[in-house]
Amino acid sequence: MPRKCWLLAAAFACLSASAWAGSFGKVVAIGGHASDLALDEARGVAYVANFTAGRVEVLSLRELTIQTSMNVAPQPASLAISPDGHFLVVTHYAHHQPPQTSGNAVTVVDLRTRGRQTFALGNPPLAAAFGADNLAVVATTTGFVTLDPVAGTVRPLMALTELAARALPVPPASIPANIVSASMAASGDGTRIYGLADRMVFSYDVTSRRFSVIASQAGSGPRVVSVNGDGTRFAAGASLYAVASTPWGSTATHLAELPDLDTRVPMGSHAIDSSGERVYAQAPTLTLAGMPVLELLDGDNLTVRERLRLPENLTGKSLLSSDGSVLYSVSDSGLLVLPVGSIRAESRLAADVEELLFRGNFCDRRLMTQEFRVVDPGGGSTSFTLRSTHPGVRLTPTAGATPATIRVTVDPVAFQASKGTVAVNVEISSPQAVNLPPPVRVLVNSREPDQRGTTVHVPGKLVDILPDPARDRFFVLRQDANLVLVFDANTYHQLAALRTGHTPTQMAVSFDRRYLFVGNGQSQIANVYDLETLEALSPVRFPEGHFPRSVAISGKAALAVSRITATEARIARLDLGTRTASELPLLGIYENRVRPGSVLAAAPNGATILLAQSDGTLMLYNANTDSFTVARKDFSELAGAYAASSFDRYVVGDRMLNASLVTTRVLDGGTGRSSGFAFVDQAGFRATAPSSSGPGVIQRVDADGMGARSTRMAEAPLLGDAGSPFTRTVAPLYGRSAIISLTVSGFTVLPWNYDASVAPPRMERVVNAADYTAAVAPGALISLFGDNLSPVNLATREMPLPTALGESCLTANGAPVPMLFVSPRQINAQLPFHLDGNVTLILRTPGGVSDNYHLSVPPAAPSIFRNGAAGPLTELAAIVRDKNGELVTLANPIHRGDSIVVYLTGLGRTNPPTETGVPASADPLAAALIQPEVSLGGVPLPVTYAGLTPGQVGIYQINAQVPGWVPTGMEQTLVVTQAGRSTRVAVRVVN
Repeated sequence: MPRKCWLLAAAFACLSASAWAGSFGKVVAIGGHASDLALDEARGVAYVANFTAGRVEVLSLRELTIQTSMNVAPQPASLAISPDGHFLVVTHYAHHQPPQTSGNAVTVVDLRTRGRQTFALGNPPLAAAFGADNLAVVATTTGFVTLDPVAGTVRPLMALTELAARALPVPPASIPANIVSASMAASGDGTRIYGLADRMVFSYDVTSRRFSVIASQAGSGPRVVSVNGDGTRFAAGASLYAVASTPWGSTATHLAELPDLDTRVPMGSHAIDSSGERVYAQAPTLTLAGMPVLELLDGDNLTVRERLRLPENLTGKSLLSSDGSVLYSVSDSGLLVLPVGSIRAESRLAADVEELLFRGNFCDRRLMTQEFRVVDPGGGSTSFTLRSTHPGVRLTPTAGATPATIRVTVDPVAFQASKGTVAVNVEISSPQAVNLPPPVRVLVNSREPDQRGTTVHVPGKLVDILPDPARDRFFVLRQDANLVLVFDANTYHQLAALRTGHTPTQMAVSFDRRYLFVGNGQSQIANVYDLETLEALSPVRFPEGHFPRSVAISGKAALAVSRITATEARIARLDLGTRTASELPLLGIYENRVRPGSVLAAAPNGATILLAQSDGTLMLYNANTDSFTVARKDFSELAGAYAASSFDRYVVGDRMLNASLVTTRVLDGGTGRSSGFAFVDQAGFRATAPSSSGPGVIQRVDADGMGARSTRMAEAPLLGDAGSPFTRTVAPLYGRSAIISLTVSGFTVLPWNYDASVAPPRMERVVNAADYTAAVAPGALISLFGDNLSPVNLATREMPLPTALGESCLTANGAPVPMLFVSPRQINAQLPFHLDGNVTLILRTPGGVSDNYHLSVPPAAPSIFRNGAAGPLTELAAIVRDKNGELVTLANPIHRGDSIVVYLTGLGRTNPPTETGVPASADPLAAALIQPEVSLGGVPLPVTYAGLTPGQVGIYQINAQVPGWVPTGMEQTLVVTQAGRSTRVAVRVVN
């Protein structure tokens, strides 16, 4: 929203973001520690409880300054304004230890008369909030009371013993939020009140006066509650909840946790906008090293959309103005005012790409370049600096102001030892921008022709892959964006992106093949999707404090590994009818206690479910007995691949197991770390890698666990880490059309017979791509015909053109040749501009190296394209009348006086020089060094331009004028001559 001078945002209307040196918001210091705030927009003020100074500061929303202060009883901890704006209630937390006297009380301030009354309470009040009935609900250490501000009466509402209290005094540097450790907030319509204390999260229905305990522990995170307008979403501590009404009351579903939370530092804040589409939050994180950052999060699963630098930490409640344009937050100094509705007017930075993938190969040592743009999303000019984390990735420029185009240049020599994919970050920073843009990830793949597979680039943190067992598609879990990506198994194009809970970890398909389930590491739900329509259905809700990380479904039961703490998890059973889950009391004769990183894998026939734990424990659920029948701990640790077959065979890491989970064979460990395994009948496919930057290895494994035909892949499959030691990276597709491996830059597609023996390539004929004659020239487009030229059919629109395509690599005198298309019988490519004279072509494929093919390349060899089409007519000469922009045909002949454009290849080198494989420049134009001559019917035509067509690779054009005296006729010969070589076509010419 553009800035404008109005009541709530006037202080920001004429103040630039740079006034705060690259941070967002204005700090208002109060000379004490703020504990709570309340907005009184009708009076144009905000009230800030100054906990340590014993007063309530009155802040002008127009001037953003403290104008007056109300002296009240000591330790004002919580504030609440009645819905009619008549009263301000102040609770006082004065829970002193003897010999000091406790002074617990509630003050009622009449905002019309400024009169005030203070009522003593026997128990420390923790928080207060008003409902729509104009009664204040006050939480104390022993329960809840209501306060009528008109009559001054206090009535008990509900007694509890679970609420805790910290006695005063407390150690220095304790912030008020962690002393009182409680918060309450009402929905915008006043119908619901939510709150948290140390030992519970609760709700209060104002209409029915019914209390509900939502969680028996408040958990970690800010000691703050925030609610949307109608009370259907609220956040308490680090948790986001959705509330739904039922005939027997309301239910709260735990949707997500604040991401990357550092639980060692209990401070922060959050606020939900009225629409529920966005959550604003700040809390110390593990990765930002104490930097205070406001995160803009999605309102359903807390996906991070943007991060803004703050001048200081938030330490208590945050409130949005009624129109959602300004956020007021309790902070270190007192109050931080954030014009969130005017974020577009702030200086920010963003890149127009998440990742760039460079595909290199052993025979191409040219510098590779791609571009991305750095912009200010608000359209402004914002300064920036860039830094590459690897010397082999260079940036031009490294500093500037938005908008700017950045050229990324990769030196493949710096990565030639990897034989896989190396990830490099391009870090973006600015002293001016208020946001923290994520780095651009540069992926550099260096492979040799014997490394199989076609890599499909998919940005983000990918953690799981699963084929649809009944349809031609597969699913990839993108954890950083909280999405299931759905891909077509024939084209490998993305079909859909399905939103999940927070931090999705693993997928499972129901035994009837109708539903997809997704477990989430930071949500107390498992998502459910209809596989026919890809529609999101009602999720499975887990018990309080249970986070389903892994899900597997047998013919009898659906089970999940449900994390409870950082070190403990349980096995839960899913009821797919009621969409609820419950913790199993026992696992057969074994106690229900597993490690949080454990994984489940169901046998395709529904008979069993394997449970693998990183401490080396293995268990097996049997659907026939509906119980766990095997439990073993033969290893000190386990990690890597996991899979279950329909033939009572299992794989965990490098071990093949039988029906009793006894090791029958140790799989070959010489190919690297275990990453993925997928059973197909009684055999399977196994993926390993020595490191994430090296080549992956795909291997067939027979029924006895013997590996065969180990073949190197284009890049490494994903490898596990300490938090997620088990990985699933291999997915044989339905119909056995291909094998998909989840790899470093996305996924790699391998044909089912990837390891079949292949014949070396054989080149038979090389011609120009315009008229298929033998004449070729530097920079010309050529077609190469032969056998076994490529194992796949593949065309590219990638620019610059790649020099390795579909596992084929063509060189000319040792120089790499950019290619447009490869197939077993034909390759289309561009000859390098610097080559002429005797040229030797060599083709490398997974099948081997071709024999030498010798060419004689003159400096120019013009050839007019014959690939034009006009209606049913095809193979027309590519000559266009400038007057109507249409191809010359018998029905659209050349007229005397016309201007024509002839498209051809083979005009040779240009001035200025043009890089091979790169689209031609439009400014300046790349004119042919050797000027061609054009005649029509024997009459010379004036040539106004001859050179490369802007934006095209290897395609030239000649612009010529047709004099009024050229002969007419049905078949007049148009001739282009250059350096002693000619090309000619017959055209119709009329008056």
